Amino acid sequence: MGSEMCIRDREFGDIYSVPFPLGGSIIVVNHPDYASQVMDDPVGRYSMIGPGQAAMGMIGAAIPMLEGDKFRQRRRMLMPILVRRHLARVAEVIADEFVGRVDSWAQWADTGQEVDLQHAIAQVTLPAFLRAMFSSSITAQEIHETDVDLRTFMSLMASVTLMSPLPNLLPLPGRESAPRSMWRLWRLTRRLIKDRRRHPVETPDLLSLLLEATYDDGSPLSERDLSMELMILMAGGYETVVASLSWTLALLLAHPDHLNRLYAEVDALHGAVPTPDDLPKLSWAKACFDEGQRLQGHPLNPRFAMADDVIGGYLIPRYTIVGPSLYSMHRDPRWWVNPDSYDPNRFMDQALVRERPRLAFMPFGSGRHHCLGTGMAYMNAQFLLTIIFQRYRLTLPQTWKPKHHFNFSVTLDGGLPVTLTRA
Repeated sequence: MGSEMCIRDREFGDIYSVPFPLGGSIIVVNHPDYASQVMDDPVGRYSMIGPGQAAMGMIGAAIPMLEGDKFRQRRRMLMPILVRRHLARVAEVIADEFVGRVDSWAQWADTGQEVDLQHAIAQVTLPAFLRAMFSSSITAQEIHETDVDLRTFMSLMASVTLMSPLPNLLPLPGRESAPRSMWRLWRLTRRLIKDRRRHPVETPDLLSLLLEATYDDGSPLSERDLSMELMILMAGGYETVVASLSWTLALLLAHPDHLNRLYAEVDALHGAVPTPDDLPKLSWAKACFDEGQRLQGHPLNPRFAMADDVIGGYLIPRYTIVGPSLYSMHRDPRWWVNPDSYDPNRFMDQALVRERPRLAFMPFGSGRHHCLGTGMAYMNAQFLLTIIFQRYRLTLPQTWKPKHHFNFSVTLDGGLPVTLTRA
C-alpha cells in the first residue's frame, strides 16, 4: 500500500479518496495544513473511535476511545505518571530490566545463529514496561502469550478502518484467535488489578494511580474501563517502540557511516548504564530513531468525521474516515530531500528542522490525542540502542531488505533477522 500511496500523492495531490471494495471511501490528506485540520481539531469534529463509541459501555473505554469531558478528565488522571519528572524515577527500573534481558542475548553471540531481533526486543520491552508502570512481573510464557495477544488486539482495532486484515475470529483448538487473545488479555489485566488491591505499593505507579483516580463527579473508573486502559497502555507502551526500534535497526545496520557514529556516541559512556542525564549526550541515537520512524511510516492515521466539514475545498461527509498518510507525508520531497534515503542528519540540523512544517513529521500524532508516552518512547529507544551496542555488533543477511507489515503500528514483515557478535 505504501508505494501506491506515494504514486497517488503525486498523481492526485494533497487530498484524495481511496474507495472501499464494498462501497464508500477513505479520504487521505497529504499536506501538513490539512493534517492539522483533522489532528488538531479542538472541538470534537474528528474522533478516533467515531460510531464505535456506542460499544464502549460493553467492552470498556481507554483514553484513545474517549472524547469531550471524559477524555480530558481521563488524560488528567494519566499525566502525573508520564511526565518527565516521574520518568526519571522509573528510568533505573527500565534500564535494569533492559540490561538483564539484553545480556541474555549472549547465548546467540558468536554462534552464527540468525535471530529475529524484532521478537527479542518485544521480550525486553514488555516486561520492562510492566515492571516500571505496574510494579508487576509475568512469566516467560505469559510474556510470549501477551506479545501475541497485544498484536492480535491491535490488528482487531486496525481492522475497523481496513488498515489490517481482520484477525482470526474462530477459537479453534491449537490456533491463535482474537477471542482467545482478548480473553487472555482480560484475564491478565484482572489479575494485575486484583493483586494490586490485595497488595498496595508504597511508591505510586500507573496502576495505583488508575485505581485511586476519580472523575470530577467523584466516580471511579469502571472495571471494564480499567481493563481496557491497561490493555491500551501495554500496547502503546511497548509494541510501538518494538516496531519503531526494529525499523531503526533495519535501516541503520545498512549504513556503516551512521552506525560508526552511533558506536562512538555509545562508547563515550564508557560502558555505564545510561540514565536520564545521559539522554542529551545520546542525540545521534535519538536522530537515528527519528529517521527510522520517518521511514517506518503508516498508510493512514485515521479519524472519523463527526460532522460535515470542508478540507481544501472538498466536502467531508459525517462519519467519513479521514486522515494523513504518514507514509506519504514522511516521504514528501517538498519537506525531505532524497526522501527514500536513511539519513539521521535530517534531525540534527536544527535549521532544516525549523524549515519543515510542524506536521511534516508526526510519529506520535498531534492535537488532543498526541501520544502521552512520547517521552518514555524516546527514553526507551535511546537506552536500548546504547545498551545493545555496548555489548554487541549486529549483522543483517546480505540480500535482506525491510518490508512493511501494516497493523495498528507498522512492524517488519517477517521480523528482523540478524547475527550477533560481541562488541
